Amino acid sequence: MIASLSRRALVGLALILAGATASHGQEDGPPAPGRATEAEKLAVVANAIDGFIRPGYAQFHDHAAAAASAMDSLCSDPGGTELQDARGRFAALAKSWSRIEFVRFGPVMEDNRLEKILFFPDRRGIALRQIQRILGGEDETATTQERLAGKSVAVQGLGALEFVLHGTDAETLATDRGGFRCTYGRAIARNLTSIAGELDAAWSEGAGIAARLTAPDAADPAWRSAEDSLQEIVGIFIHGFEAIRDLRLRPAMGESAEKAKPNLFLLRRSELALASLRANFAGMNDLFAASKLAGLLPEPQAYLEDSILFEFANADRTLSELVPPLADVASEPDKRQGLTYLLIVTDSLQSQFAEQVSPILGLSAGFSALDGD
Repeated sequence: MIASLSRRALVGLALILAGATASHGQEDGPPAPGRATEAEKLAVVANAIDGFIRPGYAQFHDHAAAAASAMDSLCSDPGGTELQDARGRFAALAKSWSRIEFVRFGPVMEDNRLEKILFFPDRRGIALRQIQRILGGEDETATTQERLAGKSVAVQGLGALEFVLHGTDAETLATDRGGFRCTYGRAIARNLTSIAGELDAAWSEGAGIAARLTAPDAADPAWRSAEDSLQEIVGIFIHGFEAIRDLRLRPAMGESAEKAKPNLFLLRRSELALASLRANFAGMNDLFAASKLAGLLPEPQAYLEDSILFEFANADRTLSELVPPLADVASEPDKRQGLTYLLIVTDSLQSQFAEQVSPILGLSAGFSALDGD
């Protein structure tokens, strides 16, 4: 922890020295934006799309289809092996979504797709009540993908499928007594496959969102310039780390081990909370590498690439040392130090993208992704 904080202090000192050198003989002011050309900025956008976003959604689609197939098998021939396979396919699906979930612009924001895939946070427990009502009343309107798609977003995504597979009475899925529960879970998986297919197709279109981002137009209401397009890519990091810190970690950790609320961890029933966090960080690390964003930094600030990679490595090491379930980690003083350090690393990464990379490139950090939550 001390080493990380010292590193951040050195980063800040280097920025000050770089700014002083650049402004010698001039009035003090903010660092001048980087001199990257429009073509260079759009190349980073294209790299992010082709190297991360498109394959990310394609993998999510593949895993959703595999999860739906596993649910088909479980419902047709219930048993312990089939249940384990369905749970394994669900785990792969949840992790594939965690890698790509912070791309929060474009098709995923249309038709409530984001909330349909993952309704979180759910501070009032809406989803649990609605899911239990469907299961308790054996609501037949929730047993087909078409009809389920018209219901509340809280009952048709990853959280609902997790409860089906890991919640109260989930063991009945391995027997004939779990017939309705399985049919509902199959509808959820098919619905997720449909949504994932829509996202995959939208990003694969030659004249779709990818074209709008890589060839911005002054008449486009969303992406009028190279700066607008680049802002979306940098925003993935800024708002992604913000969400990890303020939605994934802080609420569940509480102010102390005694005040922890471990039930607020995402995917805690399936004990995938840690795996999801690892996929969050791995996804953004891969995006940083694939986009070649660091190549836009002017020479005096090029050291920021190493600083960011240093913190990504700190996060990976810390996550690899944590042992699930996170509920136990957060609630025991001698175990939660790793989570506390992860919180510091997450804050450092968010700050580097929002307060250093973004202004250096002449971009705005933008509004908070959590405003209104």
